[in-house]
Amino acid sequence: MFYIEDDMNNRTVVRMLTERSGGVFDYEQWGFPEIAVHKLHRFHPQIILLDLYFAHQKTGYDLLQIIRREPKFHDVPIVAVSAADAATEIPKARTYGFDGYIAKPLDPYLFPDQLDTILKGGSVWYAG
Repeated sequence: MFYIEDDMNNRTVVRMLTERSGGVFDYEQWGFPEIAVHKLHRFHPQIILLDLYFAHQKTGYDLLQIIRREPKFHDVPIVAVSAADAATEIPKARTYGFDGYIAKPLDPYLFPDQLDTILKGGSVWYAG
C-alpha cells in the first residue's frame, strides 16, 4: 500500500494497521506530484490511499488526475481518505474517478476488511 498523506499521525495509524495485517507500506508526505509519482514508480503499489487536502494548495483530486495519466497506474485502485465532510466529498470523489472513499478517523476494526474488499475488485464508500 502507498499512502499520500501529510499528517504523521494518520500515516502512523495506516502503517500500523497495514503491517499488522502483513502488508507492505510506503508513503509520500507532502503531496507534491513529481515526488509522489517518482516514489510510486519505485514502490509498485497494489493500492494507493490518497488524502484529499494538503497545505500547499494541491489536492488529492489534482494528484489523482496526475497519477492516472501514468499507464502503470491505470488499474491500481486509488482510494480517497479524508476527514472532510463525506456527504460532500463522496459524490465529488466518485465524479473524479476515485475507486473508493474511507472517512477519517479510520476504524481499525473495519479498515483491513475495507482494503481487502478493494483489492478483490470491490468498492468501499465509507462515510464513517
